[in-house]
Amino acid sequence: MVKILILEHDPVDIDLLRYELKKNQFDYAAEVAQTKEQYEAALDRFHPQIILADYNLPSFGAPEAFQLKQRILPEVPFIIVSGAIGEENAVQLIKNGVTDYVPKDKLFTMVPKINRALQESTDRREKIEAEKKLAEERVRHQKMLARATIEGQEKERAEIGKELHDNVNQVLSIVKMYISLLEDEPDDWPHLVRHSLELTDACINEIRKLSQRLIPPEFKEEGLVAAVDTLIERIRIAKPFSISFNYDEGHGKEINEKEQLTLYRIVQEQFNNIIKHACATRVDIELTESDEQVFLRISDNGRGFDPRAKATGVGLNNMLSRVRLFDGDLQIISGAGSGCTLKVCLPKEPAMA
Repeated sequence: MVKILILEHDPVDIDLLRYELKKNQFDYAAEVAQTKEQYEAALDRFHPQIILADYNLPSFGAPEAFQLKQRILPEVPFIIVSGAIGEENAVQLIKNGVTDYVPKDKLFTMVPKINRALQESTDRREKIEAEKKLAEERVRHQKMLARATIEGQEKERAEIGKELHDNVNQVLSIVKMYISLLEDEPDDWPHLVRHSLELTDACINEIRKLSQRLIPPEFKEEGLVAAVDTLIERIRIAKPFSISFNYDEGHGKEINEKEQLTLYRIVQEQFNNIIKHACATRVDIELTESDEQVFLRISDNGRGFDPRAKATGVGLNNMLSRVRLFDGDLQIISGAGSGCTLKVCLPKEPAMA
């Protein structure tokens, strides 16, 4: 049963509206308001699902009634049922938000328009519910990403621990053995010292690499661009592929240090992915800004992949988690044999999630 509020002062017209609804076997319960006071009370007490309003009442009109309805029940459809009000006036009312217009000499169109308005109202409610569920799903997804981030961090710690144990620790054990042999083999000390120094240098380099993975780069003095430049130079030493880095001179709002670190870690992670998997010969990096946002784009000409198949990877989840902490957006465009493009957009100085 549909609850209808009828705003009409003429008893004859009220009877005609009721007759039209009954003729069409429309299941409804109606309340009639003839004054502004009655109308306001009905909105508050009756809670109609649809309103049928005459355009002109003795001291009250449909435009004012519509504005009152918008403040109290904005989602309820509002249909004007009136004599001739002029096509231009009717169009303007609908532009302003009125649901529909039914001329009193064409009441046979009223019920179809009511049905359509009610369906549209239902669709809007369902859309709102769907958006609410989507928001809840996003919260759930954020929690899942946070868990993935923690798991990724634990995995990285485990890998570093393994490197320290299986590599650095073993090399230092050999150095210790060489040094202990100096007492027993004094004639062989140049050879033992030389090898000890070589192994010590290897340990220093290995620890330096591990430290660079653990310690965030310092942005306060030189900034993100300098940090990315340094990372690129380190990669270029091995010459795995050519690298192009283009960037805007900063303008508008500054990028805060946490956002800079997020962008740097994404560059670092994507380079790691390209080196391991892409077989690329060229990588292009673009860092651009607007007054309100910063954009990062990393493209390679490697063998590409199906992003859907990689959607559960720890590296991708880590990047997503970092970006979404700043209410940003991350996109991956790729396909077999067509390289990969990673796009990141971060709002400057966002509210932290």
